[in-house]
Amino acid sequence: MKTYKLLAADGTTVISKTPGTLGGNAKAKIYGRLDCSAANGALSKGYAEHRVFFADEENAIQAGYRPCGRCMSSRYKDWKSGPDGKESYPWKQLPK
Repeated sequence: MKTYKLLAADGTTVISKTPGTLGGNAKAKIYGRLDCSAANGALSKGYAEHRVFFADEENAIQAGYRPCGRCMSSRYKDWKSGPDGKESYPWKQLPK
């Protein structure tokens, strides 16, 4: 049976029988869709060695990642606008 290495909310690697729904860059702390053109275009440029996978968005956020501006533009805008005046702002990594 095939297994998958996923990054858990606490940053540890877990083995899963189910593939992740999101990919990420461990160096840049960005998560996004598996079909993201920006991420897939960067694979040949060394991005593959920093690639991680998440079961879902909640795990990515809890692990300290922020959304990709290309493939998750609405979530990126929510993140980029910052926590000021919001009831709920799940991201640990704040915009600069």
